[in-house]
Amino acid sequence: MSNTKKNKKSTSSRAKGSSKTSSRKKTPLEDLQQTNGKLYEPTIDQVRKLEEILEVKKTNPFGTNDLRIFEENVASMNLTDMQEVAVRAGVFPSGNRTVLKNKLIKAFKAEGFGINKSVVESDHQVTLDPKNKKHKEIIDYLNS
Repeated sequence: MSNTKKNKKSTSSRAKGSSKTSSRKKTPLEDLQQTNGKLYEPTIDQVRKLEEILEVKKTNPFGTNDLRIFEENVASMNLTDMQEVAVRAGVFPSGNRTVLKNKLIKAFKAEGFGINKSVVESDHQVTLDPKNKKHKEIIDYLNS
């Protein structure tokens, strides 16, 4: 009778141990993202420079079109600053700092600002005058 109790315990401990090792591992092919060596995602510094030239802070209530930059900005804000951004963006500024941060990020994503996948097709070509200071900065940025 004592043998049957041991057997029951050993089978239950084996069943528990096997569930721990059943996690799915990624293959090297699943981890592979780029094979040609080009960096397609612009760096944060490039995005900030372009947004500064285009004066995005004046047209966007969140102050940026890039989710990474917005998350950095929100992380460095205090509650009062977050409430000001929330009012400009049309988000009710209630709750503590963590709740308001989550509300702002959710509203930012809902507005579609954090998505860089949109492509605008147009037959009209923008002409930039190299004599204009702002246009010269854009030309220099695009040629770098």
